[in-house]
Amino acid sequence: MQCLRQRILGSRRVTPFYSSALLLLVSPTWASPAPQTPHPVITDISVAEQAHGIDVEVAFSKVVHAKVSTVEHPNRLVFDFPGCELARLGQRLVVNRGPVLAVRAAAFSVAPLVARVVIDLESFPDHEESYTENRLVIHLSSTGGARDSAPGRGENKGPADGQPVDSGPDRTAHNPPDGALHGLGAQPPTVGTPRATIQVTAYTLLAKARALTVSDLEPLEAKAQAGDPESETTLGLAYHAGTLVKQDDAEARRLLQSAANRGFMAAEQAMGIFSQSGFGMPPDKDQAVIWYTKAAQDGSSDAATSVALMYSTGDGIQKDEAKAVAWFRRAAEAGDATAELNLFALYRRGEGVPRDDAQAVFWLTKAAAQGLLPGMLELARWEMEPEHGRNVDAATGWFKKAADLGDASAQATLGDIFVDQKLGRLDYGQAVLWYQRAADQGLREGQFGLGSRYLLGQGVAQDLEEAKRWLTPAADQGHPYAQLLLANMFEAGQGGPVDVAAAKKYYEPAANYGVAQAQYHLGLLLARDRSSESSLVSAYKWLVLAQDSVKEGAAPAEELRKRLTPPELTQAEREIDDWRTAQLARHSNR
Repeated sequence: MQCLRQRILGSRRVTPFYSSALLLLVSPTWASPAPQTPHPVITDISVAEQAHGIDVEVAFSKVVHAKVSTVEHPNRLVFDFPGCELARLGQRLVVNRGPVLAVRAAAFSVAPLVARVVIDLESFPDHEESYTENRLVIHLSSTGGARDSAPGRGENKGPADGQPVDSGPDRTAHNPPDGALHGLGAQPPTVGTPRATIQVTAYTLLAKARALTVSDLEPLEAKAQAGDPESETTLGLAYHAGTLVKQDDAEARRLLQSAANRGFMAAEQAMGIFSQSGFGMPPDKDQAVIWYTKAAQDGSSDAATSVALMYSTGDGIQKDEAKAVAWFRRAAEAGDATAELNLFALYRRGEGVPRDDAQAVFWLTKAAAQGLLPGMLELARWEMEPEHGRNVDAATGWFKKAADLGDASAQATLGDIFVDQKLGRLDYGQAVLWYQRAADQGLREGQFGLGSRYLLGQGVAQDLEEAKRWLTPAADQGHPYAQLLLANMFEAGQGGPVDVAAAKKYYEPAANYGVAQAQYHLGLLLARDRSSESSLVSAYKWLVLAQDSVKEGAAPAEELRKRLTPPELTQAEREIDDWRTAQLARHSNR
């Protein structure tokens, strides 16, 4: 099975829809496929509720023994896996069972390579770790041994993950009604209070199916044959996942249908997923709507969000904005964070409801307060927009929450905030810290920010070799200003020998993107190139395009114009017009 898919829908510059629908795919587990790498990879992280506690299971492509530390304020167990990568970056799973609040994973370091798994705790329970084949099981006891603070046996008492410590999860927020335990990333991350009782949903039974042991199978089959709907649903999901039995979607669907026909909500929810995705039969969107509606009427907010999304997008059915709003509102009022975020999108767009920024930010704030990562990012961006008053402190707070969950884009944005003098939060040391974290995750904006600080000596000692080391991957990923700086360094011989060919290589894509300084420098380099007459045509093109922003480009452009023949000049002017036309088209499509 695969974890939740977030469907990102919508057109340019429009807030997307977000999906919390559980999608069960043909793959036999929830694990992400291990990338082709010589390093060990954490392929899957899951949580299961046991009789006397919680088990957190970490699966590897090759087992790696963790370095374990405890951290207070907030309470955390930190597992560092040296030489190990993550199949998926920046994941977070909310648990809210016993002492366990959440489990999160992030790439802690690239050089040296370290993957980190953090278990956020309300109190410190007794715990033990056991390695079996390529799996680590961390058992956290719910009976005895719980402490309000970390044990004092010389463990790390500071912020072991190198991140600013926040106040921890908001324990007063609404918990998503399903209260599920599932694989890491299986639901959008949310934070909330534990329910008095755990609602049985497709999520909880999926976790149960994945945790089945050989001794569980026979009594489960007996109960399913006797007509117990929960056992039928669990066994059906086990057949779909291939857990202890041969993967068989037809048998899975038969068992799920039997339980769903008797009104068992988790089976109705799963039948909606099977019908929408086409497991055990061709996709049937009308049947998906019927099953999702039944599950939603029986209390599943996830199913309500799923049917709302189908009506919003016209996924195989007639698009109906009014029904979409009604179902999103029903789920949102029950505390579903994804539905709250989608109501924000609808109110901001004015789809199915009048456009209303006050209602939009009301629902957005509720989603963000539950710890929904996309909600945090949307709210942070909202607070930064001048038309909303540009509350930099509020925006920074939300970006920090998202960054602490491992989101690389939030980390890089924090770096940008701390280097922007106009925002009044200038702090190069903080900027370097956040850029480093984003860069370690391979985000080009983080690499550019970090490389720029080394180039300028801001927050770190100036180091041209280190600047080039970080600017290069950012430039190779298409960051136009990293390309400009790197080309400048090659042209000037900074951090290494002069390399005009490399300078041209990086100036050209930045010039094509529209960076005037890159156009100007590339034009000058090409004008000095006597090896080809076509270089003069290109040189003239770039100097003309640059001169609107780089005034010193006018003189060399005029000088070069005199050297061109009439046909060359005609060609250059045609290339200039073509480039400007392409730029207009590119900007209009954003």
